[in-house]
Amino acid sequence: MTLVAGLRAAAYGVPFQPVGGVHGSDLAALNGWRKVKDPYGSGEEVYVIPAIRPDVAVIHVNAVDEHGNARVLGSPFWDHPLTRAAKRVLVTAERLVPTATLAAQPELTLVPGFMVEAAAIVPRGAWPGSMHPDYEIDYAAVESYLRDEDGALEAHLNAAPEIV
Repeated sequence: MTLVAGLRAAAYGVPFQPVGGVHGSDLAALNGWRKVKDPYGSGEEVYVIPAIRPDVAVIHVNAVDEHGNARVLGSPFWDHPLTRAAKRVLVTAERLVPTATLAAQPELTLVPGFMVEAAAIVPRGAWPGSMHPDYEIDYAAVESYLRDEDGALEAHLNAAPEIV
């Protein structure tokens, strides 16, 4: 929630975003986060997370059209504030679709084309992660690259969809 708060602050054009749930942890001290007093008079203090403005956001989407309009059919929880906070947005997509397909349900377009600098079609580009509803997490692949043995990562990379 703190990462999303920082991204939202940048997306909203404000220097910080209040966030709950940090009290009692060491996160605030480790990150140098500060508290502000409730300006509406409750007397309570709340932690504020500084704006996080990435230079580039790269997201993977279900579909993109020729204008860069991008659609995510799963949870856009991170992608929405990330694409609004970043200075540049790059998209990889499972597939290219006609503009009419996205125009038929414009409310499902997560990132409008004017915000996208470049797009590439990369089927199974979220692998070994999931891309709902196209495919689920490949747990066996995740476990294989986490093995503490020589060559595990190289074997995992060689099994990637774009290689196979």
